[in-house]
Amino acid sequence: MATRRGPDNTVRFSIAGTNDTIAWANVFWASLTVSGTPTQTDLDTWLTAAQAAYKTRFASRQQTSTLYAQAQALLFLPGNLALPSIVAMTGAGTATNTGTDPADLCSVLSWQTGVYWRGGKPRTYLPAGPTTDRSTKHTLNAGAITALLTAGGGYRTDVNALTAGAITGTQLGFVSFRSANADRVPPVFFTYTGIKVHPRLGSQRRRLGKWLP
Repeated sequence: MATRRGPDNTVRFSIAGTNDTIAWANVFWASLTVSGTPTQTDLDTWLTAAQAAYKTRFASRQQTSTLYAQAQALLFLPGNLALPSIVAMTGAGTATNTGTDPADLCSVLSWQTGVYWRGGKPRTYLPAGPTTDRSTKHTLNAGAITALLTAGGGYRTDVNALTAGAITGTQLGFVSFRSANADRVPPVFFTYTGIKVHPRLGSQRRRLGKWLP
């Protein structure tokens, strides 16, 4: 699942599903406080709670065509070890599906941190909600922005409250693997401090599939 190893006791996890049969996934990182070594049961319990929080916070902001399929996690342990977990998901978005949006249309959430740099920032791309969320074809209205801010902030709070067995604390954030055109050894984890919702709708790249001849 992960192409690069995170710092010890960080976990890379994803929430995946389909939107009008087109696959989508959102990837997150968290840093865990542990007492001893987390077991398989600990990680499975943690991931089950993380995916449940995602559905609780975001389902009302996604159309019924957005289905949830599975959550995956990979916990990086000291000694160059790693512990995987896969949890099946059920359910769907609860907002009215108009059937008129392309499958790659999305709301864009940017996560805020206490560090600054040029270039891309950590973002989450949510398959678009109902047309009533929009002031134009490509912008969100004030009510939708407020609702997404509440959902994203609530999700961060929910994940930060997660514990499970030997996992005694959680911080949602991201991992920086490079700085000044060089690899960080080891990579560095930074905690999210807030969230911003972009008024303009975005596009989930490659969500419409490969080009056909």
